[in-house]
Amino acid sequence: MGTVERRQREAGRRRESILAAARKVFWQQGYAGTTIPQIAGVAELAPGTIYLYFPSKDALYVELLMEGYDILLGRLKEQVAAGGSAYEQAERLIEVFFGFAREYPHYYDIIFFLLQRDNTARWQIKLPGDQIAKLMEKEEQCKQVAAQILDRVEFGDGAERAAAVEAAWSMLAGVVLYKRKEADFRQVCEQAKKLLLAAVFMEERMKAEG
Repeated sequence: MGTVERRQREAGRRRESILAAARKVFWQQGYAGTTIPQIAGVAELAPGTIYLYFPSKDALYVELLMEGYDILLGRLKEQVAAGGSAYEQAERLIEVFFGFAREYPHYYDIIFFLLQRDNTARWQIKLPGDQIAKLMEKEEQCKQVAAQILDRVEFGDGAERAAAVEAAWSMLAGVVLYKRKEADFRQVCEQAKKLLLAAVFMEERMKAEG
């Protein structure tokens, strides 16, 4: 192994160790309560070393957001690739959304809620425009997976499909926000899934029956 390759591998390992430390501190302290020295302490590095890999706390936080989006997006795409009817695919996508919230609560929180609770309007302006654009692109990619299913059932025009995806996204997020810690969370998720599917596929079902 050459010197350059060895250094690249070492840099990659150190970057991952910084991200691991950042996950731990952010999960425990939240965005507002986390500092670079805290992350450096967990990573057993000097604070200055952190800045060699990430220019700010914001940049580290965005990196974790990207990780969360990548997990969710990958799982959504897997369900579409698995085939089946539009109804079956839509059902699985809803289950993936709720499953992601249960399995990765910390990623889910920073994607959907912690940003709002920490008043992102105040800190996002510090971020380079390309980072903000990447976050918006990831969210849009997730929504586009759902939009593809609506295309299959010819659900209204483009504007109606976009509005339907936004409504469904908000509805599912609301269920998690208000019910995730409740004993009947799974039951509420199941009911939400049934209601959403009924609303989306009502016209298609009426055509089939008629």
